[in-house]
Amino acid sequence: MKKDDSKDARLDRMTFYPLIVMGAIFCISIFIVIATTFGDQDHPMNRWVNQNANLILITESVLLVILSVGAMTLDRLRTLKIIALEQENFAQEANVAESSSEANDDVG
Repeated sequence: MKKDDSKDARLDRMTFYPLIVMGAIFCISIFIVIATTFGDQDHPMNRWVNQNANLILITESVLLVILSVGAMTLDRLRTLKIIALEQENFAQEANVAESSSEANDDVG
């Protein structure tokens, strides 16, 4: 494995890191909302969560969707770029092999 390959693999994984972080934040928010239902409803923290939970969860959901679509789009674009480079290399190798076989035919 070349160093460039590991660098590309690391870059590909970095595409999904913000998505992982946002997913973790979203899960923690859900757990907090669930936990507040078991506590004292007059506690200031519970009142704040009850007042703001919908806005927070909607905002996090929208950000999660945006990051998901962005990460998948970026990953697909990189994949298409790699496929195009591989096809170009394959075409060049085929041309070289074809030209060398023609040269062998001319000699014989």
